[in-house]
Amino acid sequence: LAQETVSAKRSACSSPQPLVPVGAMFGFILSPIEFILVTVYAPLVSLKALESETSKDDTNMLAFWLTFSILSALESFSYGALWLFPFYTEVRFALVVYMLFFEGGKTVYKSVIDPAYQKAKKKIPEELLDKMHKDPKGFMKEMAEKGKEKGMELVQQIQAKQAEAPKADKGEKKKAKQAK
Repeated sequence: LAQETVSAKRSACSSPQPLVPVGAMFGFILSPIEFILVTVYAPLVSLKALESETSKDDTNMLAFWLTFSILSALESFSYGALWLFPFYTEVRFALVVYMLFFEGGKTVYKSVIDPAYQKAKKKIPEELLDKMHKDPKGFMKEMAEKGKEKGMELVQQIQAKQAEAPKADKGEKKKAKQAK
């Protein structure tokens, strides 16, 4: 019995173990397929939707592009950290396929994007939204100027703290010398 246990342990240890989970290996296959779907198929479907008389397909493709843009922005803001999550590539591919082939763009919009947008809309002052809709270029210039001002204030605060730090260190050194 003891020898059987030892030989079972040896065979378990000697069998090669995959370094990457099998599901995560599909990324190198799915990413090029997704690329073709998003850069070739989706634009062609969008053009066809624009030329059609009904708005049903327009709505789905608009929701697809909105969702895809938000997903791309999140990936950009996270500096690619989303790609480190296990099976992210596979989930992203499944989402693209669902939105393109099963009218999932509308579903994703209604269940995820619209509720988040409604929450954000409540927190943004109405006059700010009106200003943004009436004059987007002027709005962006104004927001950029405010951002620049806030950034400069922050830099000045940091510089002031850095200037105070050496003075505090010198005062502490004097007190330490006097204590000796």
